[in-house]
Amino acid sequence: MFYLDTDEKASPFDICIAYDTGYDAVIPYENVKPGDAKRIAQDALFSRGPKAVKHTCFFVGGKDAEKAEEVFKAVKGTMFQPFKSSIIVDPGGAYTTAAAVVAKMEKALESNKLGQLKDKTCAVFGTGSVGQIASILLAKLGSDVIIASINPERKDGQEHIENVARLLAKEHGAKVKGVFAPTRADKLDLIQKADVILCAGTRGIRIIDKELFNELKLMKVIVDINAVPPLGVEGLELKDDMKEIAHGIFGIGALAVGDVKYRLEREILREARLEKDEIYNYNSALLLARKILQKEISLSKLALTLSYKPSKRD
Repeated sequence: MFYLDTDEKASPFDICIAYDTGYDAVIPYENVKPGDAKRIAQDALFSRGPKAVKHTCFFVGGKDAEKAEEVFKAVKGTMFQPFKSSIIVDPGGAYTTAAAVVAKMEKALESNKLGQLKDKTCAVFGTGSVGQIASILLAKLGSDVIIASINPERKDGQEHIENVARLLAKEHGAKVKGVFAPTRADKLDLIQKADVILCAGTRGIRIIDKELFNELKLMKVIVDINAVPPLGVEGLELKDDMKEIAHGIFGIGALAVGDVKYRLEREILREARLEKDEIYNYNSALLLARKILQKEISLSKLALTLSYKPSKRD
């Protein structure tokens, strides 16, 4: 596997998982730009030949999703039959994390007979890569999506979030509403409107405090992906999985999401080793995340409770 990272230093996270998944060699490249990616891909593909190329895979990473997409397009553009291989694009783990979040939301609603995401209003706090990709996936599923910028120090907050919403519509066909919500009152207004809430802000930043729950009347499902204290939602623990953290407020913690994200990335890497020329992005990641969680449901249905008749001696 050729690991193309747009950051100055390649992340060991994806490299370690790739080795653990069974790759014989993972070759990292750092600070990769589209021109570099094209050259690397061509040299790698042509050196292996039509028969061996199926044993080659490219993984595009880096924290900047826009840069990663440009590198992904450059790699994809170099390929033609028979020189085609699988490509994974997952900038900073955002695509697999967002897919895991949305799949967990779906399962939570389904398992608790709370309806479907297409009938829900979803609020996303945070405009980073995970927040944006989760908003795209939710919008494509039919949810009414509101994405919020929450940084109180941002001078151009409303302009920024409107630009984000326009970009998601233009580049991904996702219809979302952008709002600037830097104050407690702004957050409360947004939470009151939403059925499902995702906290995808900066690590170590508290977004929702317990006192806000006292002002909510309708049931809510809240997901937090922040695993660094203080957590994004007060009262929500890392391993909570649809735990009622306040009356009518059910929470999913960062490690409950992270477990799915980890298994999802391993499954993507495993499939990429077996497939010849598949593309793995946030769309395919959601499909695989659903399969992973569906297996959990199927296994739970197979669980048997055995009872034994007491013997006469008992």
